[in-house]
Amino acid sequence: MIWFNLKELEQKIINDEFSDKEGFNYFLAFSILGVLTAYVNSSESLITVVEAAIGIGITIWGSYSIFKTNSSGDGKDFFKRYFALSWVIGFRLFIFVLILTFVFSIIYLSLVSPEQSANSNAGDFVTMIVSGLFAFIYYLLLNNSFRRVSMMIPQ
Repeated sequence: MIWFNLKELEQKIINDEFSDKEGFNYFLAFSILGVLTAYVNSSESLITVVEAAIGIGITIWGSYSIFKTNSSGDGKDFFKRYFALSWVIGFRLFIFVLILTFVFSIIYLSLVSPEQSANSNAGDFVTMIVSGLFAFIYYLLLNNSFRRVSMMIPQ
């Protein structure tokens, strides 16, 4: 990876010497940095550190698996497919999470008093588990979609 020399990177791209695999490395680094920035202003609790580690692990696993799936098919248009497919899958999961959050919030608020809620770290733990689970589901759905697309396009 080229870290600072923008002209060298531009020249590689202009000369068509920049492979999808190299592009994937930049994409993965950008994705990991995106996960880390979500936790920069968070409290430095153990749950936050574990949640960040889980997020990074799932991002690395998921990104690598969809790149590998795409490469084992026709190997074309990884980034075009990634952004299009992840938009639809992410939007669908977002709507699903909103509905679940609404339903579980109503149930939670009817069962737990505000005093109990304020004195509990259970919410942070549940958030960590649920966010990790949905990140895993996101990459699983994205991988399945990549498999369908890259295996079904005639070569």
